Amino acid sequence: MSVVNGDAPLRKSEMLVRLFAERIRSGQWEPGSRLPSERELARLFEVSRTAVREALKALQLAGEIETRLGEGSFVLESRRSEADEEALVGAGQSIVSKLQARQALEIASGVLAIKNASESDRIKLRAVRVELAEALEAEDYQWYLVVTFDLHELIAKASHNSYLEEATHDLVEPMRNDEWALTASYDAAMAGYSAGVHRAMIDALLTNDVDAFVGSVCQHYEDYPALRHPELKRLRTVEGAGLDPFRDAG
Repeated sequence: MSVVNGDAPLRKSEMLVRLFAERIRSGQWEPGSRLPSERELARLFEVSRTAVREALKALQLAGEIETRLGEGSFVLESRRSEADEEALVGAGQSIVSKLQARQALEIASGVLAIKNASESDRIKLRAVRVELAEALEAEDYQWYLVVTFDLHELIAKASHNSYLEEATHDLVEPMRNDEWALTASYDAAMAGYSAGVHRAMIDALLTNDVDAFVGSVCQHYEDYPALRHPELKRLRTVEGAGLDPFRDAG
């Protein structure tokens, strides 16, 4: 894993994304074929299963593969140009990496927001809740995503901690550039589920429920790639039973 990007070595998951994508584009992993299990991939490339899972999430978000519960990951047929595929994979990889950092920051911000939020902050949170519903009703998913990004920054502002606010902004702002990749995967069912998770975050803040807030944040960030899944409703049922929708049969 010595390939570098400029002066910085690639993370193992980033290297895996490139290797997996190359196998898909070269036809070594054909459309419809099942990828080796996480365990097999980890052994083959001498990396951890965590690195493998991060890479698979990025490819799933980019629409290169789909993960079927209990069956594994399968290559999707693509009619996009190679340049478009590279752009989508890059966006998916960027999103997955930033989400990990955002999850930790948001939990910290929310805990402080529950203690420090002003009445003005709470009014803004209620307004965002209404705007989410309006965007869904209009079926304007680009607007919906903009509102969700605004919400995450608002939570950091409500913490009244300048470091958390700045760090959150620095992570969220670049993701707005990848909004197009997310919008392409949204439909009414996906946006409706996503809105429910965001409403849960807002409600937990307004009721000062730390446990509920942490739970909803974890659910939100872990589910980002799953929003592309063709069996979204089944995934939600399985998750409710305490299973991991991203764990493959291996």
